[in-house]
Amino acid sequence: MSLKSMGYDHPSYTARMSWTSIMTAGSAGVSAKFTAHAALLLFSLNTYTTIVGTSTYTGGLVGGPPGVNATTGVAVAATQLSLIRITNTAASGATVALSTTTVGPFTVGGSFLGAGGTATNQVGGSNQFALNTTAGTAGLGGVSINQGDQFYIVNGTDATAVELVTIDYQITPLASVTA
Repeated sequence: MSLKSMGYDHPSYTARMSWTSIMTAGSAGVSAKFTAHAALLLFSLNTYTTIVGTSTYTGGLVGGPPGVNATTGVAVAATQLSLIRITNTAASGATVALSTTTVGPFTVGGSFLGAGGTATNQVGGSNQFALNTTAGTAGLGGVSINQGDQFYIVNGTDATAVELVTIDYQITPLASVTA
């Protein structure tokens, strides 16, 4: 196996790809894990509800339906998800030292707007959340991860919610890829 760098405009660097998994039900339910084959930028977490949650959340509805105040809006039949990143922080050749980073939580639910700013989740509801760790870029910078890092999605404390999740990503421009 060897690594190769290609021109900045190579389709490997300009195309968006996606990874999809289904969550396990219940509190702290998880998706499958994804291991980065190259340095990547993660751009969005997309959800599709297959079983609605039983929780109610006030506020935190970023990425929720239009017309619902992100600070005071209420999401019913909802859940919360977080992206977990696992990375090796050790120097090359040193003993492995794993570290985790959490991005989120994201309130999932509320795709269907009701009266008074209440958003009720239903099977088939979808949400999209920008992934970004840099303030002030309107979610356009993405979360940068290293080759070999792993990530997965974990459910909050809701006992019933099941979500189909997708992460949109692309290879970091000029990153080395396996030839």
